[in-house]
Amino acid sequence: MEGEGEPLELRALRSLGLGFDLTCDFRLRFAKGYPWGRLVELDERNTRDLVFPGGVSAKGVSRDIGFDKGDRLRYRSDVLEFNQMSELVNQKSSVQGKVPSGYFNALFDLSGAWLDDAKDTKNLAFDGYFISLYNLHLKASPLVLREEVKRAVPPKWDPVALSRFIHTYGTHIIVAMAVGGQHVICVRQHPSSTISSADLKVHLEDLGDFVFSDGRSHSPLHRKTKEGKNKVPDVFCNILQSNNLQLASYSETSSKDGLTLVCSKRGGDVFLSSHSKWLQTVPSNPDAMLFKFVPITSLLTGVAGNGYLSHAINLYLRYKPDPEDLQYFLEFQVPRQWAPMFNELALGPQRRKASYPSLQFRFFGPKLQVNTAQVSSDQKPVVGLRLYLEGRTCNRLAIHVQHLSTVPSMLDPSCLRGFSEWQGSEESDPEYFEPVQWGRYARVCTQVVKHNPEWLQRTPNNGVFVVTGAQLVTKGRWPKKVLHLRLLFAHLPNCTIRKTEWTSAPATSRKASFLTNLSTTFTQRDTPQQPKHEPALLNSGVYPEGPPVPVQSRKLLKFVDMVEVVRGPHDSPGHWLVTAAKLVKEGGKIALHVKFALLNYSAEEEIDAPNHCT
Repeated sequence: MEGEGEPLELRALRSLGLGFDLTCDFRLRFAKGYPWGRLVELDERNTRDLVFPGGVSAKGVSRDIGFDKGDRLRYRSDVLEFNQMSELVNQKSSVQGKVPSGYFNALFDLSGAWLDDAKDTKNLAFDGYFISLYNLHLKASPLVLREEVKRAVPPKWDPVALSRFIHTYGTHIIVAMAVGGQHVICVRQHPSSTISSADLKVHLEDLGDFVFSDGRSHSPLHRKTKEGKNKVPDVFCNILQSNNLQLASYSETSSKDGLTLVCSKRGGDVFLSSHSKWLQTVPSNPDAMLFKFVPITSLLTGVAGNGYLSHAINLYLRYKPDPEDLQYFLEFQVPRQWAPMFNELALGPQRRKASYPSLQFRFFGPKLQVNTAQVSSDQKPVVGLRLYLEGRTCNRLAIHVQHLSTVPSMLDPSCLRGFSEWQGSEESDPEYFEPVQWGRYARVCTQVVKHNPEWLQRTPNNGVFVVTGAQLVTKGRWPKKVLHLRLLFAHLPNCTIRKTEWTSAPATSRKASFLTNLSTTFTQRDTPQQPKHEPALLNSGVYPEGPPVPVQSRKLLKFVDMVEVVRGPHDSPGHWLVTAAKLVKEGGKIALHVKFALLNYSAEEEIDAPNHCT
C-alpha cells in the first residue's frame, strides 16, 4: 500500500471504502487501491475538516465518514471449538460465517490451511485489552459501488477475469475501523491435551490478570495442588519467565500439555514488556484495528455475473490459494466425476455373464475377479484414482478415475486428443512382484507406471504427459497370477512440471479399515462407541469417503483398499494432476500410490499478481 510515510490517521481515513482481501491480516497496508481507489460512492461535495487526537488534521473530509470517540475494553472469550471461535472473530468484523480470516490466523498463529488447522485444534480462547482512541466509519446508506467496479464483474465463469477482479478489488470493502492498540493473549489447545475447558479458562484469566497488571496480581505460577505440586501447565510458566515479553508477537508451545500460547501487541511501542508503559505509548503511535467489512458481492445485486463472482470468492476464502495460483485454482473448481459413473455399473443379474480373470491369495481363500476394461476420462485431466469392488456381490476388482468435467481453458483440448498412449507394468522385472498373502498365490506388480521418455521425440513441443485413463490386467498362470496396472497418457505442450508429490490413501482410513476388518473377523457383536475427537471435514458430500458397500463384500475388503486417492481444492494450491501411479501392498491389502504434479502453464495465460499479505 502506498502512503506508508503518511500519518496513520490519514491512511486510516483514506482506507475507508477501499477493497480488502479477507485472507490477509487486518492491516492498512493490505488495502486495495490506496489512496484514491474507493469502491463506493461518497458525497465529496459536503465536506468538513477533522482534527485527530494528537494534532493531525485532515481537510475536506466527506460527511459520509463518521468520526466517534473510542473506548477501552478488556474482552475475555469463552473456551470455544475452532469453528466457533472463527465465527466469533468474524462477527466482531461484521463478517458472516465460520471461514477463518487472515486476522484470525494471525491472532492464533495458524498456518491458514483451514482443514489442517482445525484438525490440530481442540479449543481456542483469548484474553485481551482493546484500546480505541477513536472510530472511523462510513455513514452513507445505502452503499453504492462505483460503475467501473460493476463493469469489471465477468458475466460468466471466467477464471482469468475472476482472479483479476479479486487481485484488483479484493473480497470485501472496509466500512469501519478503530484507531488505537491491542494487547492479546491467546491459547490454542491441541487434541492431545487433557486439560478441561474450565481449568483452561481459569489459567488464561490468571495469566491475563498478571500480565495486564504488570505482576501486581497474584501470579498464576504459585497455584498448587493439595500435594504441593505445580498446578499450572508448563507453557504458562515458560511464557512469564521468558524475555519474549519485549517482542511484538511471540508464542510458547508445550507438547506435554498440548497447549500453545500466543501473545501479541498492535499499536504503541510493541517492544515494551510492561503493559502499563505500553498503554502510555498508544496515543502517540496508534495502529488501525477492529476492522469492519461488507462483502463486495452484497452490493452487486442485479449485476450479471454476481453469482459467479460470489462462488469464486467463497472458494478463494475457503481454501486460500496463493494469488499466483488463483486462476488455475478456479479453473479446477468445476464438477468432478468418476469414470465409470455408478449408473454405468451392472448392479443386477446379467443375461450374458461376462468372463473375468480371477486372483486367489491363499489356499481355500475367496476368488477376486478382475475387471480388465479400459477406463477413460474422455481426454479430460485425471485428478484421482481408486480401487473398487464392483458387481452384485462386490467380488470384482476394478479401477476408477476421477476427472474434471471440462478441460481448463489454459489447456488445449485438441492437444489432449492429439496424443494418446497406454503404458503398463506388464514387462516389469519379477523383483517387483509382491504376494498379497501366500507366496505361491496371486501377486501385485509394484513397478511405477509412468510415461515413456521416448514419446518426447514424437511430440512437436516439449511438455508434460498426464494421465487420462487406467486399466487393470492380469498376467501369468494360475494360481501365481500377477495383477498389473496400465495408464493412458495424453500430452500437454508448452508446460513444465513445477512440483511432484506421491500420495497414498490416508493412514487414518487404512487404520480404521484394519480395525473394522479385525472386529468383524473375530466377533459380530456390536460394541459401544468410545467418544473421540472427530477430525475436521470440509467435504460436505453425503459420503465423503465414497459410497457405502454391501455387507457381503467384507471378506474381500480384507484384500482391497478402496479409499480414494485424490487431490482437490483443500490440497493447496488446488490444481494437481495425476502423472503416474503404482499398485502396492499395504497392510495385507492391494492399494494405490498416485503421483500428482503441479504444472507451470504457458506464460500468455498468466496474470501478474500483486504483493499479497506480506
